[in-house]
Amino acid sequence: MKKRYINNEGGFVLITSLLMLVILTIIGISATNTTTVELQIAGNDRIAKQVFYNQEMALTTSLVNHSDWLTGPFASDSTISAYFPKPGTTATDSNGNGIDDSSEILDSSGEIVAIYKARKIVSPQSDIATWEDLDSFNNDAANHPANQIPVMSHTGKPPVGHGYGLLTFYVRRYAITAYSPRNDRNVILQQGVFRAFPK
Repeated sequence: MKKRYINNEGGFVLITSLLMLVILTIIGISATNTTTVELQIAGNDRIAKQVFYNQEMALTTSLVNHSDWLTGPFASDSTISAYFPKPGTTATDSNGNGIDDSSEILDSSGEIVAIYKARKIVSPQSDIATWEDLDSFNNDAANHPANQIPVMSHTGKPPVGHGYGLLTFYVRRYAITAYSPRNDRNVILQQGVFRAFPK
């Protein structure tokens, strides 16, 4: 019996092999690119969480170190709308960045990872005009997101359930703002606190 061959069959295996090699190469490159993007996403997510945790640490530190800012007339005089740290206070600025060291949170390597500011909650609202990134908001303190706090009376009745009698105590309200010193990480956390005073 005579064998029959398909015309022009020569080289079919070579072309098929090259085509499969190209397809596998494209799949491999796509997988590598996907992995790189996933690593970048994971890295950015880790950085965002770390910055958030740093600001939470700043809020907690501000409460622990309340004796630094909740003192004197700032604590008891509602006509003083100052905040901590006071503008232009650089007497305790050892690193020369223009920010009072007592409001800076450092990591183990000595890098500033968070800053906090405390102010009275007053009506009408008193905006802080010394944010480091104020130029990003047309130098308008009212537009800065860190100045978006509730407008309330500075003094009032103590909240129910905190053990302060309505007839013998009143409270003063304060807002603490923690933020990242780096403008490219726009994380701002705020917390409202109160202090009870006897009538």
